[in-house]
Amino acid sequence: MLNFFRRRRPTLEELESLREHRSKGVRNIMEVSGIIFLAFVALAGGMALVPPLLALEGLRLEQERAELLLRRAKAEEAEARSRYMWMMDPEYFEQVARDRANQAKDGEKVIRRPSPGDLRRAKDAPKDKPKD
Repeated sequence: MLNFFRRRRPTLEELESLREHRSKGVRNIMEVSGIIFLAFVALAGGMALVPPLLALEGLRLEQERAELLLRRAKAEEAEARSRYMWMMDPEYFEQVARDRANQAKDGEKVIRRPSPGDLRRAKDAPKDKPKD
C-alpha cells in the first residue's frame, strides 16, 4: 500500500522533454508579452503625443483667424486714417456746412436728388388740370 503513495522519479529523457516543453512555452509567452508591451508602449505614446498635436493644430487655426482679423483691422484703420485726413481739409468742412444749410456760393447751382419720401408725396399730390 505504501507504493501507491510513492512518487515515481522521471527518467532523464522525460526531464529533458519537460524542460524543452517548458522552454517553448516560456519563449511563446515572451513573444506574446513583447508584442503586448510594444502595443502598450505605442498606445501610451499615442496618448501622450496626440493631445499636444491637437492643441498645436488648434493654436495654428486660432493664429490664422487672428491674422485675418488683424488684416481686416489694418484695412479699416487705413480707411479711417484716409477719411480722417480728408476730413481735416477746410474745404470739406465748408462743403458739409453748405450742404446741410442748403446754401450755395455765387454762381453755384445746388442739384439734389429727391428722397423716396419726396417721390411718393409727388405721386400722391393732386395734379393740376390743364386750362382750356
